[in-house]
Amino acid sequence: MPGILGNVDTADDDWFEAARKGDHGAIERLIARYQPRLHAFIRLRLGDRVRAREATMDVVQSVCRELLAAAPGFDFRGEERFRDWLFTAALNKIIDKQRFHARDKRDGARERDVADEGMVQAASYLTPSVDAIGRETADALTAALAELSEEHREVITLSRIVQLPHAVIAESMGRSEAAVRQLLVRALLDLTLRLKRRGIVLG
Repeated sequence: MPGILGNVDTADDDWFEAARKGDHGAIERLIARYQPRLHAFIRLRLGDRVRAREATMDVVQSVCRELLAAAPGFDFRGEERFRDWLFTAALNKIIDKQRFHARDKRDGARERDVADEGMVQAASYLTPSVDAIGRETADALTAALAELSEEHREVITLSRIVQLPHAVIAESMGRSEAAVRQLLVRALLDLTLRLKRRGIVLG
C-alpha cells in the first residue's frame, strides 16, 4: 500500500553507546526522541473508556518515568530493541489502565468529553502528515483503524507507527516472521478496503 509508510528519525548510535554506559542524559534524549510517536501509539491503543477519563499525555509521562527508572537494567543494544522495549512498556501500561477502568463502575454520563486530535495524530504517522493528506482523509484513516480487529490494528501499529522489523514484531506477537508478514498484508488490505468505502485512496 504505497504512501502509508512513515519514516522514523533514527537516533545517533553514540546515544545508544552512551546509554549503555549509564549516561542518564543520553537515555532521556532517546526517550524524548520517541515521545511524539509514543503519544500516538498510546492514543491509538488506549480505548475510549480510558481516554474519556485520563489525559493521554499523563499516561505518556507515566510510561516515560517508569522507563527512566528501569533504564539501568536495560541493555541498549540498538534502536530496534530500544523501540520494542519502549512500546512494550507502553502497551503494558495501557493494559493496566484498561483493567483498572473496567472495574470502575462510574456512570458513563459523567465521563469527560475528549476530542480525537490524538487519534488523528496517530493516523498522521501512517502518512507524511495531516497537512499533506488533509483533515478529512486523516479522520477517515482514524475511523478505519478503529474498526480493524485487534490483531490487525496491532500489526499495523507495530509495523507502521512503531516501525519495528518483522522479526521483532513476530517475537512480540508470539508468531513466526512469515505469519506476521501474511497478517500485515491482510491487515493493510482490510484497511485499504475500509478507506475505499469512505472514498479515500492513499497513493
